[in-house]
Amino acid sequence: MSDAVHNDTVWSNKRFLQLFWAHTISLVGTAIGTAAIALLAEDLSPGSGPKVLGYTLTIRIIVFLFLGPFAGSLSDLIGRKLQMILSDILRALVMISLFFVTAEWQLYFLAFLLHLSSALFTPIYKSIIPGIVGEKLYPKALAYGTVAYNLSDILGMLVGGLLIFWFGFDFGFGVDAATFIISALLIAIVRFPDGSDRKEKERAEIFLGIRRMLSVPGLRRSLMISLQVSVVGGLAIVTTAGYVKNELKMEEAFYPVAMSVMGIGAMVAAIYFSRCKESCRRVLGLMILPSFIAILALVASVQSYYVLLFAWLISGAGQGVFGIISNNLLALNSIEKERPHIYAAQFALSHAGWGISYPLCGFLASKYSFSVASWACLGIMVLTMLPMVGRRS
Repeated sequence: MSDAVHNDTVWSNKRFLQLFWAHTISLVGTAIGTAAIALLAEDLSPGSGPKVLGYTLTIRIIVFLFLGPFAGSLSDLIGRKLQMILSDILRALVMISLFFVTAEWQLYFLAFLLHLSSALFTPIYKSIIPGIVGEKLYPKALAYGTVAYNLSDILGMLVGGLLIFWFGFDFGFGVDAATFIISALLIAIVRFPDGSDRKEKERAEIFLGIRRMLSVPGLRRSLMISLQVSVVGGLAIVTTAGYVKNELKMEEAFYPVAMSVMGIGAMVAAIYFSRCKESCRRVLGLMILPSFIAILALVASVQSYYVLLFAWLISGAGQGVFGIISNNLLALNSIEKERPHIYAAQFALSHAGWGISYPLCGFLASKYSFSVASWACLGIMVLTMLPMVGRRS
């Protein structure tokens, strides 16, 4: 992280600000795009919205898992800056293409391109930040990234739906395309860390990042943390709607409230964690796994909406803190040249956990109950702790 500009806060770092807003704008654009695809599907074929969302979620996981690792190698060929700019341009073109969609299969193809561009953009963005803000401010940069991610996820879908409802599909798609163009322009004027935006004469092997992720203890720990987050996160994302409506017998409006509580927990905990002293961070880090196990046992045993809200608040807080710890481990256990490969590999492999938790939780909750799915997740969480027994992280 030696190339970082030394500032008292991340907000006084002009390069970080430009990249942060570029990423935030692109996140909002992706969320609006996801809502647009589902609403357009409903317009083309009434009743198909949930099905399309399910399929696009599957496409997302497949693209991230199998094509994500190539983001680092591509950046060696064309440079990180150009790759990020082209990714934004591709997403803008996807949004413009939605004007001409007439069949459902076209939506799936565009969803593939949308998620492919995200897979090429996000890990490269994350790999740039350590070299820009430095080791001391990196946790704070990650915390603000967590806030941006959760806010864009919560507000992006809402904004996308409202834009299309009030002004029609054309206006919504146009606004969405504009967000990606603005992101590309912001990235174009950022000065990247020395050498990070140039092509590498000696390109690294395609699977360098995966090999490093599996061989370096600190990077393996980061991957294990991502797996643990996918267990609790997958349970919440897949099962909450059905649990609230079918088992708690409550109105559908209570579902987004529960998910928003989880997002709020992640944002507040991430900011608090980033501002703590090192001793405080260490204590909080040690509390996350026991907290995950406790809330899984709680929601599995007690059928209550208020218990669910409390559990999802703690779950979100744990996910927010673990996100910072995981990314910090990536930065501390890598050098500038290899970070695109490391971050791309972590981005891909971490989604393998989501690829397992999504269908598993969905099957158990629909076939048996939310409680059974929760107990299963608790069992998986305990298994992920076994390799850590007797070791110091």
